[in-house]
Amino acid sequence: MPEKSGFFAALEEVFEGVSANLKLVDKALMGLEGSYVELLTILALGLLAIVPVVVPERRRQLFRHLNQVFGIVIFIFVVFTCLGVFGMVRNLFRGLSEIGRENIVALYYCSVPVTVLVTSLLFGPSFCGWICPTGALQEFTGMLTRRWTARRKRGGWRFSRGAALLTLAIAGVFLLWMAYLAKTRIFFVEDASIYWSEVLVLILLVLLFGMKRWDGKLRRLRVLSFAIILLAAIVGLRITSPVHFGFSKVYDPASLLATVMVILAALAVPMIWCRYLCPWREAIAWASRHSVRSLVTDPAKCNACGACTEGCAVDAIDNGAVDPHECHLCLKCVDHCPTKAIRIVDDWKRCGRAPAPRPAAGSSR
Repeated sequence: MPEKSGFFAALEEVFEGVSANLKLVDKALMGLEGSYVELLTILALGLLAIVPVVVPERRRQLFRHLNQVFGIVIFIFVVFTCLGVFGMVRNLFRGLSEIGRENIVALYYCSVPVTVLVTSLLFGPSFCGWICPTGALQEFTGMLTRRWTARRKRGGWRFSRGAALLTLAIAGVFLLWMAYLAKTRIFFVEDASIYWSEVLVLILLVLLFGMKRWDGKLRRLRVLSFAIILLAAIVGLRITSPVHFGFSKVYDPASLLATVMVILAALAVPMIWCRYLCPWREAIAWASRHSVRSLVTDPAKCNACGACTEGCAVDAIDNGAVDPHECHLCLKCVDHCPTKAIRIVDDWKRCGRAPAPRPAAGSSR
C-alpha cells in the first residue's frame, strides 16, 4: 500500500487527532452499576421527546433548532453510546440476542434503540424532527440553499442547469475522494457506508431528471437499506454508518466520506438521507404507526393555500393531507398554517386502532 504524503497525509492526521479527542468522556456518565449502560442517554432521549408539546407555540421552531443543536452536542461530544443510524439497528439485534445470557450486555445494546422506539410508539417520530444529529446536520445545511430549493419545488423540481452543476460537483467530490482512498487503504465490509454514499450520488442523478416521477418510488429504498443492515447484523457483519466517526474515538475515512456526501447532497435535495436511505427512519415510521400523538387536519378550516406543503422539508404533506409514514413531526406545518387547520392531537384511545391510510406510491406530495 502506498505511503501517504503531502497535504492529504497532514489532513488525515488532523482528522485522526480530532476523532481521538472528539468525546469529552472516556466512559459512560451516570452508568448503571458501574457498567457502560448510559442512563444519561436514556434520560436525555425521554426528555427531548416531550419538548415539542411543552414549548411555547410562537417560538416552537426556535426551540426545535435549539433542541437539534443540543442533540448534536450531547450525542456527539458527551454521551458514550453510539447513535449511528446503522448502529442502532445492529445494536438492537445484538442486545435482543443477549437476553438471558448476558442481561447487562443486552441492556447496554438495547437501551438506546428501545428508548427511541418506545418514545416513537408514544409520541410519534419526534426523534427524527427534533433530536437526530444526522437529520439536524442535513436540515442546517439545507438552510443554505432553502430559497433555491423552495423555488425548484414550486416549479415541480424541473431540470435546471444550476441543479445539474451542483449534482455534478457533488459527484466529482465523491469520485476524487474515492480515488484517493483507493490508493491509500484496502476496503473492508466495515467501509460499506461508501456504497450508501455511491447510491446517494446515483439518487441525485436520477432526481435531477425526474423528481416528481421517482420520489415516491425511491423512498422504498429505506426498506431495502433496513433489510441489508439487519441481515448484516444477523450474519455478524459490522457496517458503520454516516456520522459514525462523530460517535466514536476512532478515525473512520469511509464514515467521514459518507457524512460529507450526506451533507453536500442535502444542499440539492432537502433531507435526502432521511427520505431515501435511512434504515432507522423506516423503523421509527413503523413504530409511529399507532402513536398516540398525531397531526389532524380540520377540512373546514383548510383553504388549500399550500403553506404546509411548501414548508415541509420531506414532502410529507400536500395541502393539509399528512402522510404519517413520511412525517418527521417537526410541526412546521402546524406553525405555518395561517388558518390553524392542522393541530397536534394526543389521543390515548387511539392505541391499537388501524393507522391512517397512506397515499399511493408515486402520488403527489
